[in-house]
Amino acid sequence: MIAYVRCVVTMASLAIAACGADRDAPPANANLPEATSLHRPLTRALGGEPATLNPRFAEDNAALALMQDLYEGLTAEAADGSIVPGAAATWSVSDDGRTWTFRLRENLRWSDGTPLTAAQYVAGLDAARAEDSQAPYSALLQDVTSTRATDSRTVVLEMARAVTYLPAVLALPVAAPQHLAASADVPVIGNGPYRLLARRPGEKIELERNPHYHSAGSVAIEHVTYLTLEDLNTELNLYRSGALDITSEVPNTQVGWLQQNLPGELHIAPYLSTYGYAFNLARMRDQDARVALSMAVDRGQITGQVTAAGEQPAYGWVPAGVPGYTPAQFTWTALPGAERIEQARLLWRAARGRRAAPDRLRLCTDASANHRRTAIALADQWRAALDVDVELLEMEWKAYLARREDPGDCDLLRFGWSADFIDAEAFLALFESGHSQNVSGYKSARYDALLGESRLVRDGAQRASAMVLAEQLLLAESPVIPVFHRVSKLLAKPDIEGVAVSPLGHLATRHLRFKARK
Repeated sequence: MIAYVRCVVTMASLAIAACGADRDAPPANANLPEATSLHRPLTRALGGEPATLNPRFAEDNAALALMQDLYEGLTAEAADGSIVPGAAATWSVSDDGRTWTFRLRENLRWSDGTPLTAAQYVAGLDAARAEDSQAPYSALLQDVTSTRATDSRTVVLEMARAVTYLPAVLALPVAAPQHLAASADVPVIGNGPYRLLARRPGEKIELERNPHYHSAGSVAIEHVTYLTLEDLNTELNLYRSGALDITSEVPNTQVGWLQQNLPGELHIAPYLSTYGYAFNLARMRDQDARVALSMAVDRGQITGQVTAAGEQPAYGWVPAGVPGYTPAQFTWTALPGAERIEQARLLWRAARGRRAAPDRLRLCTDASANHRRTAIALADQWRAALDVDVELLEMEWKAYLARREDPGDCDLLRFGWSADFIDAEAFLALFESGHSQNVSGYKSARYDALLGESRLVRDGAQRASAMVLAEQLLLAESPVIPVFHRVSKLLAKPDIEGVAVSPLGHLATRHLRFKARK
């Protein structure tokens, strides 16, 4: 994961660099002649049906990917993951880091052509951070103490503390503006580079370039269709038949064949993401049992033989590649394999002796060929090392999301996490008591205190030190089993330019274009 650190800019420097002249992203598209770039529609796979089209409630990968096209925050994410001006042309921050002022571009419009004002950004932020808000990402705005529009083009945010990565948070869908007519009965009205044209649930979502977008001339592709497929093999078949231009992913079993036969079309890149399994702590209360299961995972075997696309074994929760942060690791990481397994067996037997370790585990996951292969490999490893049977329960996407909210009789749930911004906080905040996406239900006053301490200091080294201690505690108590740090792996047709997945795992349509015809 360290290979791409050179292309990541720290949040502190982003907050300063982006305060200068107005810059449109992506600059490479700005001068493209439309006649050479808009010669056919684009068909992409979304990886599933989005659970919502409301930016404030988007949390699944399909919805978040779609929001990149339909909405734009005060700031935006460039193709390389850096933060650039979005609706705000410029911004500044006070010396104490607690007052941020954003100046909107002139003549901003919604996708229906109506004016977009600072007050509507304030309304969106206030809706997300309201006391009764159900927005999954509302915690990212917890340090905003007040919002106001001082005129039609100026947004001022007051903070409880200095948050250097605030511009990155404001590029997320949760910080999108709120249209005055927004309701469940009104078609989606966005302000992003694309607007909704049609939707057929379970089949496809069609978008067209938004003519009212402030930088519409830099958006090279006129029409995009997202297929809401959940089966990766179906995606691959459609791609090979020519019916699909970009897949959401590829089956792990096909990576070797694709590397040999379609090397110029297979794009593999590391990004800030961890794949693992969250314990249902209501059922798996015993720490020794949880640690034993984590120790019994042969991560090298899984990344070498099951995923086999360049993933890195995960011996901590935060992946490498976050500037200024050296991730913690399990205390047993360096143990030889045989010794690690023996210690896992001792812990598991002790837990069984206390009747705190079950004879049979239920592992719940969303249905996918890749998830199934990993889950089966884990089940085999646990059976061999700990003599425990595993029942695999696969669910369609929406049922899986509902089960994450209420794990019920699941002992473990597949739980992957990709960074929303480039900072260790993006990974560690998930396990705070009461966090809306704390799937395991983990609660630790010490953990909460360490994260709180990290937010009170402005010195980068002291802040990182507090977060490392929090991560060490998390790994010791093991509410989650990190298995590997992910890579993006997708197919894209040779005539598409700009296919470079960011360190955050994003590939927005606005950064793509077709090669000019010769």
